[in-house]
Amino acid sequence: MASRIVHKEPKMTEKSSAWREEYHFENCVIRSDTRELLRDGVVQKIERRSFDLILYLLKLEGRVASKDELLEHVWGNHFVSESVIAQSIMKVRKALGISGKEPGPIKTIHRVGYRFASEVRKAIATPASASPAAEMALRPAGPSRVLWLPTDCTLPREDLSWVRYGLLSVASHVLHGHGVATVPASEAIRVHESMEDDRYRSASVVWPGTREIAIPVVRSRMTAQDDRFRLEWWMQLDGVGHSNHVEGPAPAELALRAAREVSLIVRMRSGLQPNAGQETRFWEDADQLVSLAVSLDQSDKALPLMAICVDMPHCPLRIWAEYALVMAQRADPSTLLRTQRMAQLAIEAKDGAHEGWANLCSALYILYQHRTAEAVERAMAGVAMVRQAAPHPCHARALLLASQVLATAGKATEAVALWREAASLINPSSSPDLVCRVHLLRCELDHIATGQTAGGDTHTHADPTASARWLGHAPTTAWLQILHGVRACARGEWEACRHQLESGLESSERGGPALARLFAQLQLGSLHARSDDQAGLSASVIAVEHPALRSAPMGIAVGRWLQARCCYLAGDPDKALALAEDAMQDMADFGIWCSEDQWLFVAQLALVAGKRRAARALLMRLQARHASRPLQPRQATALAVEGMVEYAEGNASKALALFDQAVRLARGTLMSNIILFGHTWLALVDGRNPTPVQLAPAGQWVDATREGRHLRAMLLNKPYWALAQRQHPVLLGTAARLMTHRVADVGEQGQSNYAHYLPLPV
Repeated sequence: MASRIVHKEPKMTEKSSAWREEYHFENCVIRSDTRELLRDGVVQKIERRSFDLILYLLKLEGRVASKDELLEHVWGNHFVSESVIAQSIMKVRKALGISGKEPGPIKTIHRVGYRFASEVRKAIATPASASPAAEMALRPAGPSRVLWLPTDCTLPREDLSWVRYGLLSVASHVLHGHGVATVPASEAIRVHESMEDDRYRSASVVWPGTREIAIPVVRSRMTAQDDRFRLEWWMQLDGVGHSNHVEGPAPAELALRAAREVSLIVRMRSGLQPNAGQETRFWEDADQLVSLAVSLDQSDKALPLMAICVDMPHCPLRIWAEYALVMAQRADPSTLLRTQRMAQLAIEAKDGAHEGWANLCSALYILYQHRTAEAVERAMAGVAMVRQAAPHPCHARALLLASQVLATAGKATEAVALWREAASLINPSSSPDLVCRVHLLRCELDHIATGQTAGGDTHTHADPTASARWLGHAPTTAWLQILHGVRACARGEWEACRHQLESGLESSERGGPALARLFAQLQLGSLHARSDDQAGLSASVIAVEHPALRSAPMGIAVGRWLQARCCYLAGDPDKALALAEDAMQDMADFGIWCSEDQWLFVAQLALVAGKRRAARALLMRLQARHASRPLQPRQATALAVEGMVEYAEGNASKALALFDQAVRLARGTLMSNIILFGHTWLALVDGRNPTPVQLAPAGQWVDATREGRHLRAMLLNKPYWALAQRQHPVLLGTAARLMTHRVADVGEQGQSNYAHYLPLPV
């Protein structure tokens, strides 16, 4: 695609040459007067000729430059080998951060030359030599101005005719309330109407009449589905793109939500520094920004500001509380020192609730170090302090945090009790982010399969799905989407599961702690493995090797777990078993990171590898686990694994009896689909003459998994079961003599021996 200059300027005369040209593309900026190439705001080293080369290509606006032309205009003569061009192109690509075989924005036209093929925005800026006074006169005091363009709205409804320009007024009002100056509405409307066609709306523009560089430009579009509106917005700020989409019943509320997020981004980008004599104003602004970030579920965006604040005297405990939580979620090594300091400040201020909050953040960090007993003790101590100080603004959030710690530590009953207490504090005036957190924790508890939170939403008095739509792309939304995807998988809705997981991954990549991204990759990798999608599984394995994910809590364990799944698909069960057992040392009974079906996978690996002793050892561990803390899902897991072991030892009838119990106990969980396959196979072997209808509860699991397709084929072709074993045909369920189970045809995958393990889509 040819390069495109969004706002073309006339050729500069001698008189105007004091102003410099800047070229913005992707994450880079080229400054003509200072001869700088910036990537992600950092100046890159680049040789003189290489800089001349990229600047010349940029000025051609996408036209192809021949090698002779480059030699003439960049090197000044024809007495240089053409190889110097290729060398300079390589150096330019290195400066742009392009590695490997990717060409980046500079495309090679075979046997012709080169052209710049990325979208470019050209701006005219004040010269570096301009006086600081002149520069300050051109810039507004405080944060950058924002050009919010009228909303694109093509909805054929007369009652929405006000949206196009009305949302501009709403957004401007909100931005001004958060200290962000805006371009006057009349100018914004004029700029919007002066655009030649829609293609210019997909890139940033320069506001006519200003000499500022890269003024933030916000574009938005309103659509609707049924009685729900959707507002999408985009903004380019200093070469970095920002976007989100929010949904709700009222367009004005969506504009308010979008403007608040834009305010947060612009204010944080412009920076907030304490000045002598203005400490009171600084703390007011800092407190407002941190509270704004929390309400939008984007605390990470305020982390640089919070880090400055906590190192200053008189930092409010509200800011300390949010900072401690973010540090604990990141498992930062300095967390305990920070929470100890916060607790000391809270004691001095006689604020028991914030002292309890500090203990809860410590408990979360300690939990990620797998010091479970200590984490539980600290969490309960923190809860006691918060309750004693109630009512307090952090009361509900503190209970939710404690519930999360206890659930992850395996204290399911206590976790549910705390969750119910927190849910009872939610009322119609509660913020959407708090409603989402309550619902998120319920999903986590259900994923752990406690089965004790049913009907909990009646306490929230709000629709958690609507609240999540209002938040748009946010960490809490990401967690909700991922867990809803897992629940869709449990219902047999394979495609819905994939869609939710991919949406959750997209939301998690917009910011927030790396844990959500890691969990999304864990669930996506498991989905790919069950459907024999080696390419998708490999992509998940590569993704979790990213340093940000690998250094996160559970990062190494998740990486090993997905590698175990890769080895299993590749036909190496021994290596897969070693990796899975290693991963389970960290993941076993660690909240949402270890669902019951993961134990079935380990048992299957042991049996496929022919290691029945290892399978028996795992069974004993699962039985002891259930005895120490009886839970219905744990009992189902132990019964299913015992049935798998009995089948491997030739006791199919006993295995069937065990699976009969497991099927009833696992109903409603993801594991129930896996157990259903084993139960149906055992019924087939036992001569009970099951039909394909028996697999109906598994939904799309049947078509999506190799085991499901095979089992359905066997149910449809029972008279040919014996032929697959080269024996006389026998109709299962009516034979006087039951057949042994040795070999079954699995179609395109070739022969698979199911004599010692069940066809389970683990």
